[in-house]
Amino acid sequence: MSNDVLLAAAVTVTLLIVVTLCAVTDIRKHRISNSVLLPALLLAFFFYGVLAGLTGLLDSIQGLVLGLALLFPIYIVGGTSAGDVKLLGVVGALLGANGVLIAGIASYAFGGVFGVLFILWRVIEPVVATNIAQTGGSSEPSAHAIFRQMSNDKPWKAVFPFAPAIACGAYYSLWHLGYLTLVLG
Repeated sequence: MSNDVLLAAAVTVTLLIVVTLCAVTDIRKHRISNSVLLPALLLAFFFYGVLAGLTGLLDSIQGLVLGLALLFPIYIVGGTSAGDVKLLGVVGALLGANGVLIAGIASYAFGGVFGVLFILWRVIEPVVATNIAQTGGSSEPSAHAIFRQMSNDKPWKAVFPFAPAIACGAYYSLWHLGYLTLVLG
């Protein structure tokens, strides 16, 4: 087995585990753990250093820097968390500069779609909850009931987990770069 195939396999398996785990924890706990990101970063440097030499290691470092740079401006203005920035940096370390550029653009696209769905759900959810909670009478909820549901019973929390979008962007990048084909045959 060539070093290219070994590198693709190591990167693919590591990336799939890391982004999936981070997406799940971001959805459930709104956190991306450094205890997942740091080992993944070290593995990326190890894989590239051993299997691709100095050139590969430099590409991994460039990917890390580019991944961090893609989300850092949004973090500065409060649009995302530091965990998301670090996750895209690790994706960059694993995919290299070209791969993280693809993953980053795809993450923005997936994030836009997920964001619209998130907003729609936050608008529709109180209406659905009110309809379910109503017994008898009109099936049409009153504006007062919807407002009460949104403001008192369940505070409006606009916490949008971006790690699932990064995960989808990383999956797309793996496919686009041909890593999946190389690894799976």
